[in-house]
Amino acid sequence: MDKKILVVAFDGLDRELIEEFDLENIVQKEFGAIDNTTDSRKIYTSELFTNFITGKNWEEHGVYGLNKWSDKKKGKLVDSLIPENLLEKRRGFHRIRETLKSALGVRETKYQKEDIPFETLFEKIENSRPIFVPGYNPSTFWLIEADLRPLEFGKTPEETMEHYDTREFRHRKEKLFSELENEFVPARDFLMAHFHRSDTFHHLYGDPQGNYDEEKLREMYTVMDKLAGEIKEKALDKGYDCVVFMSDHGLPAEIGHNENAFYSSNKPLFPDSEPKISDFHYRILELVE
Repeated sequence: MDKKILVVAFDGLDRELIEEFDLENIVQKEFGAIDNTTDSRKIYTSELFTNFITGKNWEEHGVYGLNKWSDKKKGKLVDSLIPENLLEKRRGFHRIRETLKSALGVRETKYQKEDIPFETLFEKIENSRPIFVPGYNPSTFWLIEADLRPLEFGKTPEETMEHYDTREFRHRKEKLFSELENEFVPARDFLMAHFHRSDTFHHLYGDPQGNYDEEKLREMYTVMDKLAGEIKEKALDKGYDCVVFMSDHGLPAEIGHNENAFYSSNKPLFPDSEPKISDFHYRILELVE
């Protein structure tokens, strides 16, 4: 029997912290780790979600890391002079890198649908919809990298998070809820929505190099768990058979992100193995078709 599938991605939500904080809704019948390193060049959002929706790796689809350069030659020069791993170790180099980019007249931009040379799940499954899926149709807020921008103007982490919640987080919730609550639109064969709040929150309060606030992290995980419960209830009422929650990586590590990606499902997906993030592409096609 064909399945109606909803995938909700909670960017950066850490599997170990999900277990530590004993979340009730995020953890479903099948809960496990996602292998986000095999076939991946970098543990970054754009590349990992492109792996997810294409079933291919960065060598095939050409999307790697987080951003692409507007001029590849000049971009390679910036990367050689100030590599990304240096940015993670020395925060002051961000300003130097930005100055160099400005001097060379080059900028970093987010990957989008036109950068993917293959059909994705959204082309292969006719009755499907992406809601702000990174690498495919990212939100404008994320495209202009406004998540942490208030910090550059002297705003506190609390003010920065309030700015994010009242604009971007609320907007994404409304988009998904309007889809799930619309009585004139039946459940789609495949619906995928992305929330970036947990990743933004981690970089404010969960960075091992700087501010690690366990109390605030627990509070954020509780909010996301409550959201997952609301989503699942609405999805099942709508007619979705399979509800999948997942993340692309976990809490920021010393360099970049860590390997603590997770998935959970109310139906069996990979009961006997740890899936690569690209494996979801083929499993979803099996269930839908």
